[in-house]
Amino acid sequence: MALSDCINRREFLITSAAATAGALVITGCGNGQFGPTGVNDAGPGGIPTDGPKLITVGDFPDLATTGRLVQVADLRAAKRLTATTFAAYSLICTHQQCAAGVQSGTQIVCPCHGSRFDASGNVVNGPATRPLATLNTSYDPATGILTVQ
Repeated sequence: MALSDCINRREFLITSAAATAGALVITGCGNGQFGPTGVNDAGPGGIPTDGPKLITVGDFPDLATTGRLVQVADLRAAKRLTATTFAAYSLICTHQQCAAGVQSGTQIVCPCHGSRFDASGNVVNGPATRPLATLNTSYDPATGILTVQ
């Protein structure tokens, strides 16, 4: 091999450093998939699979207001319908199962692609095309405990 075909030490170090930096970025950036990561404990239809959650209604002052949406547990939002009835929704976006969140007590927003849902889980704007999953609730007024499944 001719000497003119070789790279000098400076070029070698620059190339090596760039390759190392690129490898670190690739290995340090998640699970190797492009795009958002889905929620690990989502079952069919976007229903959380981590079991029922017992919610002390008094711990969430906004649940005193009828119709106000409140995030009450991981991946769950609820709203009071009447003095003794509640509705609850999964916070797993129906587009690509990203974890969404309650915004201003009136809507649910997915940070991955911008899907928005109203306080009843219906799609306001996509890319989601299906409403959020409705979860089962039961309320014990004597104890103030709301069970969301």
